[in-house]
Amino acid sequence: MQKSIRYPTTLLSVTALTLAGASILFLRAYSQTQHHTVLAAAVGETRPEVKIEIQNGFRTITSNGIPDHATGAFPNPGNPNSIAPQNYHYRVTLTPKLTGKDTPSRLFGVAINGIPFDPATAELWHNNPQWSYEALSGMLFSRGGLGVDSNLAHVQPNGAYHYHGLPMGLLKRLDYTHRMALIGYAVDGFPIYGPNAYANANDPRSPLKPMRSSYRLKDGMRPSGVDSPGGAYDGSFASDYEYVKGLGDLDTTNGRTGVTPEYPQGTYYYVVTSAWPFLARSVKGTPDTSFFRPGPGGGGPGGPGGIAQGPGGRGQGFGGPGQGPGGPGQGPGGFQGGPGGLRGPGGMPRGFVAVSTLGTYLGLTAAQREKLDALVKTVDALNRENFAIPAYDELKLEDDQIRKVGAGAKLADVLTATQKRVLAERKRPAFPGQGGPGGPGGFGGPGQGGPGGFGGRGQGGPGGPGQGGPDGPPPGE
Repeated sequence: MQKSIRYPTTLLSVTALTLAGASILFLRAYSQTQHHTVLAAAVGETRPEVKIEIQNGFRTITSNGIPDHATGAFPNPGNPNSIAPQNYHYRVTLTPKLTGKDTPSRLFGVAINGIPFDPATAELWHNNPQWSYEALSGMLFSRGGLGVDSNLAHVQPNGAYHYHGLPMGLLKRLDYTHRMALIGYAVDGFPIYGPNAYANANDPRSPLKPMRSSYRLKDGMRPSGVDSPGGAYDGSFASDYEYVKGLGDLDTTNGRTGVTPEYPQGTYYYVVTSAWPFLARSVKGTPDTSFFRPGPGGGGPGGPGGIAQGPGGRGQGFGGPGQGPGGPGQGPGGFQGGPGGLRGPGGMPRGFVAVSTLGTYLGLTAAQREKLDALVKTVDALNRENFAIPAYDELKLEDDQIRKVGAGAKLADVLTATQKRVLAERKRPAFPGQGGPGGPGGFGGPGQGGPGGFGGRGQGGPGGPGQGGPDGPPPGE
């Protein structure tokens, strides 16, 4: 049998911040994030194409990766890449089986419109895979979410548009508020549904309700030491979350078993939720090897960028696609000159000086470095509150307050009533302006990439310099 389906600002004034777990002094920068909506019925002369075929016990999804719904504008200040056609050939079994364990998978699956679900980012704290940054929560999201649009999607350097969360353009087309919406298939073959499902998993006559994830932020502080970014669990990293059985409707892989319109006899299925993990990071079945071929992420993330070759402009974004299992992956580039947006753990914009480097250069004592580190983290916290940094002196912060914020305390728990009033009154104004300059390529040696699918290790590529935008006017002036 064969079946085919075809589918025709926020301003940031940054003088100091904490980045990738290390305190950084930003001596000059200001940028703007703007989000526009455009209709992506076609990209240039390329129209969306997707074909779904069922034969020989498999469902194959072939597409050119062009979305069939409106998207945000790409490139944008948080993402320097343009949508470009791809050549996707994915395959999933028609008879998926539960293995009794959770299997991690870089790609989660593919939507019925041929766009991949790719929840992870290439950004790591100190290149430590235990601390991978989240695109839709915590620090990255507060700084522009790497340029994601209303579909919680953005573009990789090779032009691959991919979803990190709820694909609203697709969901609305499927009338997801009035029915369970089948939006795709996971790498193991089990179906993926939108956020609403039957209140009683086994009763199709029961009302729809939004499914709740069973994950939550951990309480307290991250571990201290050289192997941890420290600070409070705030959603910046995947490791900031923990699973609590029974907290929500879904299991460890954001799924459950029940009946659906397409599977009236019942099936295991995954749900895309509005809260973390948004998309499952592991699957209950066996991933098909077609998802380890070139695509968003391909052979796994590349290593850190090479030595910077002079000043760079806008970074090239995430590590490019691997060239298949064990093939080379491109390393992340320098930092984007937009809304404090990160473009890779290896690179830094011009004007950034690590506190450790600054301390050595100035001959600071250990105690002085600790104070500077706390000050940098405090200014970063103020930036997240949209505070106009030039008015910093008006806050009249005490050393003890700076120390507490530097140790991870929340501003709301540290500031006095008078200071909170100043914080509320001195917000950064919104006005047009271009993003500040981007950064050079990554520091450090070439490094080894992460595992390439199920293959060997990919060789890290150099940090990618790009074209930074001209500096905008300094906020607060």
